[in-house]
Amino acid sequence: MSYDLYNKIYLDYLAKVYQKTYINFVNHIIDINKITLEFLNQKAAELSKKEKEEVMPANGHDIYNYVARYGISNFQIQAVMKFDGHLDFQTLTKAVMLSIEEEPVFGCRFVEAEPPYWKRINNLEPSMVCSMEETKDLEQSIKTYLETPLDMDNDPMVKVKLLRIREHDTLCFKVNHSCCDGVGTIEYIKLVSDIYNNLNLLGIYRPTPRMRTRADQDRLFSELGITDPESEWISGSEITRATWPFPWVQVQSNTERMVVLQLDPGYLPAIRKFSRIHDVKVNDILLTAFYRAMARMGQPVYTEPMEIPVTIDLRRYLPDRKTESIRNFSGSEISRVLLVENETFTETLSKVASEMNRIKNSRGGLQSAIGLERVERLTLSETLAYYKLVSQWSYYCGDKCAPVLSNLGVLSHQLITFGERTALDFYIIPPVVRPPGLLLMAGTYNSVITLAVGIYEGTVAREEIEKLLGFIKEELTGICRGDLITANS
Repeated sequence: MSYDLYNKIYLDYLAKVYQKTYINFVNHIIDINKITLEFLNQKAAELSKKEKEEVMPANGHDIYNYVARYGISNFQIQAVMKFDGHLDFQTLTKAVMLSIEEEPVFGCRFVEAEPPYWKRINNLEPSMVCSMEETKDLEQSIKTYLETPLDMDNDPMVKVKLLRIREHDTLCFKVNHSCCDGVGTIEYIKLVSDIYNNLNLLGIYRPTPRMRTRADQDRLFSELGITDPESEWISGSEITRATWPFPWVQVQSNTERMVVLQLDPGYLPAIRKFSRIHDVKVNDILLTAFYRAMARMGQPVYTEPMEIPVTIDLRRYLPDRKTESIRNFSGSEISRVLLVENETFTETLSKVASEMNRIKNSRGGLQSAIGLERVERLTLSETLAYYKLVSQWSYYCGDKCAPVLSNLGVLSHQLITFGERTALDFYIIPPVVRPPGLLLMAGTYNSVITLAVGIYEGTVAREEIEKLLGFIKEELTGICRGDLITANS
């Protein structure tokens, strides 16, 4: 075989080998790419699912309470619980972290996007949520904690602080109103209690995450027989007028102050007895006392109906009175009563009770619920623009006030326990509202009625708020005096 022929045969052989190898190589690369693409798609789907789990939509209730940060209120609800001994801080911290796994919104931040949403905080550490302080001046420590605001941009939706003195512990909660209302705050505290008790008894608790949808809103309208909420909307129904004379001072302040008055345990049975005699609700009596106390704060107006909006728990319309997860689900209605000079408490009460019956019989809170549906359809920028305009309200109201009553009722029918320790005292502090708004929160626990108001320092003298709460107490004392004397004797 000649050298040239050999080279030709060898080169042909190499070409065939290269061709076959190249084809195999290309097919191999195609197979690798196919496997890689399948792997990446699977991982992308997993990441997308994880991202969805970390993100929850913000509803109209959330948005409304979030934008309050821009000049309307301090957007936080607080609670104080005093125990008959010491809690285990490690168990408490674990219970709070597990509660956030069960109710993920408490471990989120509100994201200002279009549309806005809740996003889980990455690497949420226990120290960001729970803290402990040993103190020799409990009341001052409570005051300091209550008057220190949440960081809306960086803090989680809940913060818990354990204050310890030698004899017992006091537990303080801060909850961002953007994620839940007063009733939701109570539900959350009871959840932490349940988890703590399980850990204390069994050493284990397996949370079941509860995610938010709009099922609660749909159930609400369904129960009320409403298929088109927009068609039920009454324009202007949400507008509250500031008509009460009040000693406001026109200043800008961000320093928060809390004023709390607790009525002796004898008041509750006396008020309940009075309510049975006159066939009214305890809430009617508290609202009447508020009307009469406001009339004593300045020159009363007798020529037109005076207004005090009252909050409405929309859970009342759900068959089980429970939402699918802890959330905001409150509305409001405006009560209007024409006061008469020198009328008796009972005469005012008759008008207040009649007005509250009117509200209850006209699907109270519905307009608020529809209004918040409308908020949900707006862009966040439109909502912010509107409420920033609302925040300028005080400049046009002068010395007039727009008071609101939020009565949470009985906070718990049984004393709340954390393991072997029992909360003997428990009350809720409302958000601090800027003038001309004034939010009075009432709640009852262990037979004690607590009245609480938050103010911005300098906008009104603390003594004036103490006077207002004192007037409410005097009005209630007037109808309970005989029973109070009997109870204390």
